[in-house]
Amino acid sequence: MRFFSEGNPMPSSLTSKTVWHLQRGLLLGLMCLFVMLRVDAATLLTLPAAEQIVVQQNPSLAVFQKKIEALRHQAVAAAQLPDPHLSLGAEDLPTNNFSLNQQQMSMLGVGLSQTFPPFGQLALRRRQLQQEANAEAASRAERVAELVWFLRQSWIQAITIQKELDIVGHQRRLAAITEQAAMAAYRAGRVGQADVLRSQLAREDLVNDIDQLQAQRRSETARIAQLLNLSSLPELVDDWPDLPKPPSLTALQSQLVGHPALQAAAAQDRAADLGVRAARRDYLPSITVSASYGRDFVPGSPNWLSVGINLSLPIFPADRQDQTVAAARAKSFAARDEYDELHLALERQARSAFAHYQAAQAEYQRSHQVLLPTARRVFRTALVEFTTGRARMEEVLQAQNAVLDLALKTLKFRRDRALRIAELDFLATQNQGAPRT
Repeated sequence: MRFFSEGNPMPSSLTSKTVWHLQRGLLLGLMCLFVMLRVDAATLLTLPAAEQIVVQQNPSLAVFQKKIEALRHQAVAAAQLPDPHLSLGAEDLPTNNFSLNQQQMSMLGVGLSQTFPPFGQLALRRRQLQQEANAEAASRAERVAELVWFLRQSWIQAITIQKELDIVGHQRRLAAITEQAAMAAYRAGRVGQADVLRSQLAREDLVNDIDQLQAQRRSETARIAQLLNLSSLPELVDDWPDLPKPPSLTALQSQLVGHPALQAAAAQDRAADLGVRAARRDYLPSITVSASYGRDFVPGSPNWLSVGINLSLPIFPADRQDQTVAAARAKSFAARDEYDELHLALERQARSAFAHYQAAQAEYQRSHQVLLPTARRVFRTALVEFTTGRARMEEVLQAQNAVLDLALKTLKFRRDRALRIAELDFLATQNQGAPRT
């Protein structure tokens, strides 16, 4: 490249204004190229980016947040005393003229009373609602993990389908090579026209597989768009996602107690236990403290002050307090049974997922390292032997189909392994920072 300097002067036909326009055009071109590259990069969605979007935009999470807010507001309200009562009245008025100064007993009064529930009941109700709010928070964390799991499932399925399309496309190229070999053998008079037609049929039949796979990929992409709350189908990065390494079965089983689902069940169990304790407080009396002031209008008569304490008498508990406590205890037992049942279900799911993961891992390695390379060598050998007249077309087509079947099986094993890793990661989810009391 030549630069214009004192030793290399600028041509007279190239003015400084022209150079400025050239530089400006080059700069604009580079900027457009940069923007185009950024746009192309923005249209491709990666799994980590999709996981962030699903947590931010999925509408189901807002429902949990509103429930949490409602329960926390209720917890504040439940801890407050009942509203005091204000009374205004006229007492002992004579009915003949309703005069306030005819009799000494007539007066105008104002009173105030406050009821206090059984000791500790309000605090127990507040703690019960707080535990229910904690349960909803854990359920929201479970929903987040579940959405990520669902997203990974659809993502793995979509990537698998794209890999299947690549395999079928490669198989079509192999089928085209087989067709060319059959055509050459037919022209040489070594095979009949039926062999050529069979090779053409094997190649064309793969087109139906391509159409079906493309429809399945659109379906999985539509599910991803639904999870991400997107109005249009995203363009996915066609590569296997980098999933976390699964833990051992022993470590996974020890982590299950921190799973959000179990944390939610445990919080419901604690809330139900607090409900029993609050219900038992109904056996204690509630106390009402009252005070009133009366104004006497008879000359020379004093004003009056009245104070008092009222107690409720829970002396007939069979049809109210006993029934309330029995209902609360039944809910507590049900919450405890639900926790135990859920724990057993998660343990069974963990064992099953880990066993399927190990099987898929072994099957994938065996197929990828041994079976599929062997099938490809068999096909190449059969094709060479066919071209030299030592094999029949049926043997070539059979070897060609074996390559396709093993390639698809290998891909299926890799898909199953990825799906099980995603499931194990869901089971290993921990509800970080959840309050336990």
